[in-house]
Amino acid sequence: MKKEREWWFLVCSMFVLLPYLITMLILGRNACPVSRTTELESYVAGAAASQIPWEYQKEAIKAQVVLARTNLYLEKQNGKEQEMLEEITSFFRQKHMNSERLEQFSVFQEAAAETKGEILTQNGSAVKLPYHDLSAGKTRDGKEILGDSYAYIPSVEVTKDIDSPLYVEGCYFSFQELENHMCKQYKSFSFGEERNIEIKKTDAADYVMEVQIGNQMVQGERIKEILSLPSSCFTVQISGNQVRFLCKGRGHGLGMSQYGAEQMALEGKDYKEILNTFFPELNIEKRK
Repeated sequence: MKKEREWWFLVCSMFVLLPYLITMLILGRNACPVSRTTELESYVAGAAASQIPWEYQKEAIKAQVVLARTNLYLEKQNGKEQEMLEEITSFFRQKHMNSERLEQFSVFQEAAAETKGEILTQNGSAVKLPYHDLSAGKTRDGKEILGDSYAYIPSVEVTKDIDSPLYVEGCYFSFQELENHMCKQYKSFSFGEERNIEIKKTDAADYVMEVQIGNQMVQGERIKEILSLPSSCFTVQISGNQVRFLCKGRGHGLGMSQYGAEQMALEGKDYKEILNTFFPELNIEKRK
């Protein structure tokens, strides 16, 4: 009887968690359009839950909820919310929700309710808000990386990030392994006799912008993807036939560092202080 009650609670809770997503995926977007803010609000907790560790402090989660709502709001304005909603649904299908996880998820529901309608804006308009797991000690400058339209994303010192056990990771490859990875992307790739690997350009936060590998010049974020590196903030050391990419941080380094937000929350800062640290030029506005 107890198991039956627990199962019934689980089923009911899942309907609350994903009120429209399954219908949308099965019958198509027009069958269940996201056209009102009240409908969008139904997805916010789920979106944030798919983006940040569940064990983080509530104020860090609330900061992520505002980012998730802002990005959903922007995607809805541009008619591109379907892909984001599919990602949320996929996350929860793989999460294997049970009563314990549903209880954990209640923190996201509370965070969404306590920040209901709040988004970050620039001159009254929603803007794209990036985030990442862990910076290399300083976040990247949006204007430097993406151009003038992203000047609202400043470089911010996040010194607590260097205390994370995941801050530094060494990724090792033989030259043959590197060649195999590169040849999958660049058919004409060759190391040549010199086996050259050289960082050519970094940004102000020491993330690699360009790296020469053999006969190929590659962007830092691109080589991060090709080699599945945790970050494009890396140095390269060659020892015999082995190459080490020593990486700092995790993710692209733009916008809010989630680990940094967590450390701020542990220090007693609320979500508005956290958001103001990473996006000082933006305003929190409430949309009905």
